Amino acid sequence: MTRVELKKWSKDQAKKYRWEILVALLIVGLINGISTNYTTKNDGLSFTITIGMSVLGFILSVGIASFMVNIINDKEHSIDMLFKKFDKTIGKTLLVYLLESIWIFLYTLLLIVPGIIKSISYSLVTYILADDNYSDKTASEVLKLSEEMMKGHKMDFFILQLSFIGWHLLAIFTLGILEIWILPYHTVANTKFLYDIKTEYENSQNQ
Repeated sequence: MTRVELKKWSKDQAKKYRWEILVALLIVGLINGISTNYTTKNDGLSFTITIGMSVLGFILSVGIASFMVNIINDKEHSIDMLFKKFDKTIGKTLLVYLLESIWIFLYTLLLIVPGIIKSISYSLVTYILADDNYSDKTASEVLKLSEEMMKGHKMDFFILQLSFIGWHLLAIFTLGILEIWILPYHTVANTKFLYDIKTEYENSQNQ
């Protein structure tokens, strides 16, 4: 599927599930908003709250991945899927978040570009964590698997993100109202792109 075909398909799919997607994104967005608010303060309590909210946001992002995979496949989905990782696997999820944050931070210390590349290489982490077929993978194996799956696809994913910048900038002039249309569209496009890469990799391993 070309990028043009992907975006057309994603636009049509987003129309069907716009409000469900917006509610799910709003929940995670509120968490991230609270985290950003406390980041501007310099006391110890604010720092603790910021870290806590960031961790919570990551856990919910695994749920978002599970939710969105069902959306693009027209399968049953519900908001309680966002809380998928608040179970006995939460320890591994937290360890993945910690290791991912450390590696991205270290690469960013080198230069901004290596940090961006490393971040993109981990784009499939939440999807792997959301997939019960990979429940036996350790935290470090999850990160390595995401890097392996993203080989040869990082630039394409980066270009996909660039193709939405104009829309998000345009939304600023509508006081964010346009995001009601853009966010579901962009989220579906990202999910479809990453899910197809993951599926393609899995199929190649099963041949």
